[in-house]
Amino acid sequence: MTGRSVIWSSIRKRSGILPLVLLVLATLSVPAGGRATPPNRTVLVLHSYHQGYEWTDGQADGISDMLASAAPNALAIPYYLDWKRFPDPAGIERLRALIAYRHPKGTVDAIVSTDDAALSFALDLRHEIYGPVPLAHGGVLPISARRLTEHEANVVGIDEAKDIEGTVRMAMAANPRLQRLFILHDDTETGLGLDDEIEALVAAGRFPAGVERQTLPALPFVRLEERLAALPPDSAVLLGTYATDPKGLVLPPEQFLKLMSEKSSVPIYGLQEFLLGHGIAGGSLLSGQEHGRAVGRLAAALVNGASIAGLPAEQRQSVIRAADYSQLQRYGIDPARLMPIDRLVDKPFSFMETYRWLVVTVGGVLLMLFGMVLVLSLTLRSRRRTEAALQRSNEALTESRRQLQAKVVELTASKDALRERGRWMRLVAEASRDIIWTWDIVNDVRVLSGRVEELLGVDVASINSRAAWFDRIHPEDRSLAEEALQRHLSGELPEYRVEYRVRHRDGNYLWLYAAGKILFDGDGQGGTAGRGKPVMMGGSYTDITAQKRQQAWLDHLAHYDPLTGLPNRLTLEQHVDRLIAATKASGNAGPLALLFLDMDNFKFINDGFGHKVGDELLMMLGLRIRKGAGDGLFIARLGGDEFVVVVQGGEAGEPAEVAQRLEQAFAAPFLVEGQHFFVTCSVGIARYPWDGRCFDDLLQNADTAMYRAKDSGRGRICTFTADMNLKVVERMRLLSRARLAFDRQAFTVHYQPQVATRDGRVRGFEALVRWTDQELGPVSPDRFIPVCEDSGLIVPLGLWVLETACIEAAGLACRGAGDVTMSVNMSAVQLAQHDFVPRVLEILARTGLPANRLELEITESQMIGSLDAAIGKLNALRKAGIHIALDDFGTGYSSLTYLRTLPINTLKLDKAFIDDVHRRPDARSMVSSISRIAHDLRHSVVAEGVEEAAQWEVLSLMGCDLIQGYFVSRPLPADRIDAFLAAWEDRRAGLPVIRDDVVVGMPSAGANRPSLPAS
Repeated sequence: MTGRSVIWSSIRKRSGILPLVLLVLATLSVPAGGRATPPNRTVLVLHSYHQGYEWTDGQADGISDMLASAAPNALAIPYYLDWKRFPDPAGIERLRALIAYRHPKGTVDAIVSTDDAALSFALDLRHEIYGPVPLAHGGVLPISARRLTEHEANVVGIDEAKDIEGTVRMAMAANPRLQRLFILHDDTETGLGLDDEIEALVAAGRFPAGVERQTLPALPFVRLEERLAALPPDSAVLLGTYATDPKGLVLPPEQFLKLMSEKSSVPIYGLQEFLLGHGIAGGSLLSGQEHGRAVGRLAAALVNGASIAGLPAEQRQSVIRAADYSQLQRYGIDPARLMPIDRLVDKPFSFMETYRWLVVTVGGVLLMLFGMVLVLSLTLRSRRRTEAALQRSNEALTESRRQLQAKVVELTASKDALRERGRWMRLVAEASRDIIWTWDIVNDVRVLSGRVEELLGVDVASINSRAAWFDRIHPEDRSLAEEALQRHLSGELPEYRVEYRVRHRDGNYLWLYAAGKILFDGDGQGGTAGRGKPVMMGGSYTDITAQKRQQAWLDHLAHYDPLTGLPNRLTLEQHVDRLIAATKASGNAGPLALLFLDMDNFKFINDGFGHKVGDELLMMLGLRIRKGAGDGLFIARLGGDEFVVVVQGGEAGEPAEVAQRLEQAFAAPFLVEGQHFFVTCSVGIARYPWDGRCFDDLLQNADTAMYRAKDSGRGRICTFTADMNLKVVERMRLLSRARLAFDRQAFTVHYQPQVATRDGRVRGFEALVRWTDQELGPVSPDRFIPVCEDSGLIVPLGLWVLETACIEAAGLACRGAGDVTMSVNMSAVQLAQHDFVPRVLEILARTGLPANRLELEITESQMIGSLDAAIGKLNALRKAGIHIALDDFGTGYSSLTYLRTLPINTLKLDKAFIDDVHRRPDARSMVSSISRIAHDLRHSVVAEGVEEAAQWEVLSLMGCDLIQGYFVSRPLPADRIDAFLAAWEDRRAGLPVIRDDVVVGMPSAGANRPSLPAS
């Protein structure tokens, strides 16, 4: 009787149970409510950071748990932006294209995002693809969430709120004598935000009374360790963020906390769960998993059809009460004071403490069972004596019967199994996608079945012997197949397994995976040598051609750049390591150098014209580099616009010669989609073994030399020296201070007057940005402007300077200064922005300054990159009424072609022309010629750097329209402009002015007054 029959028989015997069982089965067969399970709802789950990042993993687990339990019909599809490790907009664009391809419009029912980057990305997806689908977000500070989701419909989220009050109360419970709480954070925006949150608690009356708050100053890490070690015993520390010290050093939060907690004389309390176990004593900690569960609860409600308006207005904080047992023991804190605690880490395991009630219960049960066993053993003892004799008499008969039945069952099972095995083998041979084969070794007869003709295109009879089969194997693989077969036949290998190529009828080769095993004549089983002679062998051939091709393609992708076809960084490193190893082995440290190439201004082209144009330009760059470097050199692309050329052997000066050939190769413009691009490259050179004894050191030092070449004016070649590393550190420090200065509004704008030579009146001002740092002191624009350009900070900084200058110009008109013109310098980075023109017009509209009173100054170097695009933007600005000035003319390329092709109004002569204009006739002739050409083209001329009255007189006669320099005034802060204008009116009466091409009103300069050329 089968198991199912036994069950139904038992149910029939219990007639009272049968109706109940049928009712249960009927209930289980129909879904609740009589409805079918609703179809899956697709939910995109977007994470800002990567898998493995503790905060992101916690949120992901919480969201997944809540969707699985509260919305089982939801199909959650996660994507990770990886913004913390790779903050590259190009990666976001590729992810956006992937999501649009996988999930077109109408296939997504809801979106869930974690942290700022994912929220911004989710809003972009809604704007571009999905429309106002429900969006639930988390991991974002309240102020950031309000800013990002303002004017957005169908959006709800959980704010990332810290429980400062709960953490302080835990510290007070741990130490009833707590008098002082020291607040520890750095000077970053996040760190300073902790003070604001605490002040908000104090203002709301929620900060615990009786504790004095003191803020530890931002100190270098070593000084901070000393300060923490000297704190009094009636105090504790509350940690915010401290990733960067005042010297610019950066440490991960866990490493910083470990260092500080080892030195601190009092416990440190935190606000985030991921710090637990790294040195904090505990706190009411923001939990990534709890936060994710809260977000997942909102997402489940949206998937189940709830409206945003119907969701609860308030959400509880995503925190847990947690403590570190080892830290509590270190400071003598009893964990019982902190109860209740959701999580206690680093506590040694104690079986008795953990399972106390289980031990007591099990002990009692065992005692009871022991008593019952004792009673039963006494009862059964007498019964066993009675039954022992009867059992011994029946044992012999029962054993005989059992053995007989076992033999019958075994014979029947063997017969059935043999018949079934034959059926299965026939079925497998007919249905298998492989070739099944056997080989009669004694008679050398091979039998193949399956896909022989389909795979090889030949008849089975043509390959029925060992020689015929091996004749079809590729000559390069034949010895490998022979060796594997012989090793198996000899018993060295337990199985025959090998991969080789076999010739198809059309002459092509495909890859096969051959597997087989021998049958010996001893007992009919395969085994090692010594069990008899091999008589039979069987196995299979599997087609693995597709896998081999895929592996070859993956190997190519792993070692070569898919865009340019050049070797990538991995292949470069392997090549250089081989060269270094060969050099060490031979003992001949011959010349070996890395040339690190970086394209100047490529980022502006890529941002301004799109990635398609940038990719085509990169492919053309790769071809130019190959042609310029010459034959026999190893060339690789690291990524972006960075290339490396390896020069090995030859003369010591050959790397510099190769670098010069590369620069010459970039002289001609690149024509991409109708645009002419002028691209230069900066080259850094590092030599083995002087500049590094391994690949990483050589590449890093070549990169450092390349940045020194950029700092020297771009388009340069620079060889690494030891002092360059100090420059790199200084540059990073300067960039860090500049970003902090911009955030704290530490930049100022000064204004230098421009005076007309014709009547001496003030006609305009040039706005100049200035910066005085608390640590660095006054920083020259020549130092911080290039750093801001390389980092992109120049874009927001330049717009701020432009708006500030426009506001000041409008204010001067209101104060009666007349229609003065405001000149503002524009960076090449700003000009390359695709929205540069509308942003300028927007600032004019917002400040109310007429367009004809704004003059934008550009330099010749800003034309390098794309002359056509630059001219298009300048024409658009001039069409709006804005004046354009060509600044620093006479330096750089000094091409007179620009005077004709560029849409400019004003030509500004560089100070280098002005310094000797009153002493040297050739300088006067040059200035006079340039002024005449500019006037013929209807351009006005401004002379910069005028410092003496004699320069004023000479320049006035030469036709310079405006004078700017220390002779008139140094750059002035805004609050000193009015005083200057009043003083200038008094001074103007004594200045030399032009009357019928003659200077009048000029105080006598004596016999040393310079004579002017007749021209």
